[in-house]
Formats: sequence, structure tokens, C-alpha cells
Amino acid sequence: MDSMDVTADIPADADVPADVVTWYQARVSKPQRKLSQYLYLYVAPSVAAGLGLFTSRPFRAGADVLSVTDPDYLARAMSHAEITAAGFSHADIFQVGRDLFIPPYGGPDDFTNHNCEPNCGLKVRPDGFSMVALRDIDANEELTYDYSTHQEHPLEDMDCACGSLRCRGVVRSFSTLPPLLRRRYMLLGIVAGFAAENVLATADAKACRF
Repeated sequence: MDSMDVTADIPADADVPADVVTWYQARVSKPQRKLSQYLYLYVAPSVAAGLGLFTSRPFRAGADVLSVTDPDYLARAMSHAEITAAGFSHADIFQVGRDLFIPPYGGPDDFTNHNCEPNCGLKVRPDGFSMVALRDIDANEELTYDYSTHQEHPLEDMDCACGSLRCRGVVRSFSTLPPLLRRRYMLLGIVAGFAAENVLATADAKACRF
């Protein structure tokens, strides 16, 4: 679709506040801007669980498979109590702080499944996130990440049916992962800051006992 002036139907002499015009422009163009960041990706049935996110092209290890930029990415963040009271479950939400969660973003990545041997990792920023290939990925392969790398909450445990040879059976907080796996993920830079800080703080506390 060609770009168009989304304010064309507002009379030129209308006394319309600038913030209303800005809102109108965002309301019309933001969905297109959002979806344009998901080139080569599609949603399809997953062997592991319901629907999943897939790529139509291959990626080399270390490449950005997906990069989403949105100044409002964290605008809807709320506490665990608030987001569950709003009707969302652990299958819907994504943790972005010690007690901050966001509901489904409205993009294809909402369908990204967990895997205990993922082919991707997430790097989250205040204005979005990047999905990085942890190994070479084939065309039409499902994209997954380890939910535990962005999870540190006692009420967010969930059963796992990823089917990998190293399936842990239950997806739990990052601090519960085996030390070597935690270290690998942290060296890759794909662990949420709040989760990594919790592990480091616990390690420091144990060190102080001696």
C-alpha cells in the first residue's frame, strides 16, 4: 500500500490541537509500521504447542532475526497482580521488570514458543527488542527462545512440552536454571537485567556468609 496523508480528511481551517493530529496519524499508521518490522516471519501450527512463529528465510548464527522498535513498547507495563486481575495468564504475558509485565504486544512475536534448547535469544530494550539467532536457522524453521531467560517470579512456573532432548519439564525462573546454563545465557547477553541481577545478588549474599 502506498503511503498517504492520513490527515487529508481533516479540514485545513479546522482548529484541531496538535496532539489530536499526532494521535490520528499514529492510530492509522502505527499498525503498518509495526507489521513492516516482521518481514520474512509468519505464524503457523507448531508441533510443540498450538501456533508458533516461523521464518521463511535462513539466518546465520549471531544474526538479528527480528528487531522491533516502538517508543511505547513498555507503556502498558503493570504489576503481576494488576495484569492477572485484567484477565491475562502466564501464557499471555511477558516479564520486563522485577514486578512488571506487559500483555500481548499485538505482533506475530506474541506466538513465539518456549524451547529448552532454543534457536534464538531475546535482547530487550526500553523501546523494543531484538531476537538473535543462537545457531544457524533453516528456512521455515520455528523460532523459539528460553522463557526462563526473561522470567524471575514465583507465580510464573509453567509446564513445558517443547519436546527437546533437554526438556526441563517445567519452565521456572532464571535463578533455578543449572549454573552452567545460566552462565552460557548470560555470556550470550540474552538474559533480562532483572533476572541476572537477582542471580548476582544471591551469589553475593552467599559469598558474604563466609
